[in-house]
Amino acid sequence: MRAYKFLDAQGRSPYTGMSWPSHGAWVEAASVRQCREGVHGCTPVDLSWWLAAQLWEIELDGDIVEARHKVVARRGRLVRRIDEYATAVRALGEVSAWRCCDLAVPALRRAGHGQLADQFARCTTIDALAALRRTSFEAVDQTSLAGPAATFAADAAFFVDRGEPAEAPFVACCAAGHAAAGADGGRAEYDAAYAGERVFQSAWLAERLALV
Repeated sequence: MRAYKFLDAQGRSPYTGMSWPSHGAWVEAASVRQCREGVHGCTPVDLSWWLAAQLWEIELDGDIVEARHKVVARRGRLVRRIDEYATAVRALGEVSAWRCCDLAVPALRRAGHGQLADQFARCTTIDALAALRRTSFEAVDQTSLAGPAATFAADAAFFVDRGEPAEAPFVACCAAGHAAAGADGGRAEYDAAYAGERVFQSAWLAERLALV
């Protein structure tokens, strides 16, 4: 089975710290237990749940278990590094920041922060959006709906500038959940919108990288 695996900048599994051989040698586990033992990977529909520094195509073999957002196998080996991933995930971070901004602007207007909403709406670069981080945090009550919405947008842009591939998409998921939950803070609505944003991100990344 072909799947995909994320590694850190040093070629290690982010959760176990294991260094993967990049020359295609097989890595084997004693058993298959999701989140505990086995070789873990994912399919294109779940890419955005596992973002890290490197993305590899991986071959899985032996007993294979399909689990939530992942697949787990008895053995696996790296097939090829997706070299275009670094550029693509930064672009996804930018898309995520602008999606947060699209949620922040109407939330700020509804809360009576028209001037700050205009500042967000006028942003045309990630740097400009990130520069509103302190302003939005200090100017808007963070216990309101508008406060976190504005902060999410500026934070996502900040993380793009920091070059942290997983952070801006994560913030966008939080922003989507926050907006869907509304003033009542409905957990079911939050979770559904959060997961929906992950679906969008995975599909965007898979299309950009032509992964199947």
